[in-house]
Amino acid sequence: MKTKILILVTVFLTITSCSLSNDTNEGPVEVTLIHWNLINVTGGIAGVDNDFEVGDIVWNADEFNSVLAVNNSNTDNTIEDGLASGSYDFVLFEASGDIFTVIDGNEFGKIYISETDNTLLIIDQNELSFGPQADGFIYTFKITTSTIEI
Repeated sequence: MKTKILILVTVFLTITSCSLSNDTNEGPVEVTLIHWNLINVTGGIAGVDNDFEVGDIVWNADEFNSVLAVNNSNTDNTIEDGLASGSYDFVLFEASGDIFTVIDGNEFGKIYISETDNTLLIIDQNELSFGPQADGFIYTFKITTSTIEI
């Protein structure tokens, strides 16, 4: 079980961190940024199933500074789309062998990587550290990267 946790944490840290790739001290440094693109929200009392295009709603987790930056371009307030644009306090923690997240002081849900597609990150609000819940949302993110030179 500890091996699974270690693998999940390693994968999560890999996909949420920046990496520097430059073997010399000369010239620009290349930085790879990881983006969580919200592509689907399901669940809730009404049983929603909302799809979004990659790039419409992007979460960037800065685990080193415990900040989640959200850029949400959805203008339809009647559609469940997670968080509004802005910056949020962000913490990950482990409980009972699973990884959970807290956003702005509230436990948001269990985090895991899809078993069939390792570019999909899922946050399940029906699974919290203190037990299962009903009528939460399941947020599915497509992980993408971009590279910049600094």
